[in-house]
Amino acid sequence: MRNFLAFFVIMSIIFCGCGEENNSASEKILQAEKIDVDLTKLSTTMAYSAVFDIVENPAEYRGKIIKIRGTYAKFHDPAKNEYHHACIIMDETACCMQGMEFELSDGKYPPKEREITLIGKFDTYTIQKIDNPILRDARLVE
Repeated sequence: MRNFLAFFVIMSIIFCGCGEENNSASEKILQAEKIDVDLTKLSTTMAYSAVFDIVENPAEYRGKIIKIRGTYAKFHDPAKNEYHHACIIMDETACCMQGMEFELSDGKYPPKEREITLIGKFDTYTIQKIDNPILRDARLVE
């Protein structure tokens, strides 16, 4: 019994050490990435307001790396038979929402209505003379 307990304690130390090392390596990668606009550090109302500003003033944000948190939504465009993916941010009272379309670099989208955090490069694309904001080459984090 004593040998089993000693084995269990040693294995716990080894596995805890490995997990901690991987987490810190993952954190270092995220810290090394240059994020120009981090909306995840803002309250929901402030994040909602910031996304509204980004959508209204896209030229000021084009090319910037943005980190955003919200709810994943998927929309189908029947005219072109294509899907659009968005991160939806609600204000504090949940009466208003603002979305940011995105394209994941790996193409592996989460289930609908899941809480997501992503990082991507801000850009726009034009449909019928209207600039639409989008995070390109985005990836899910956390």
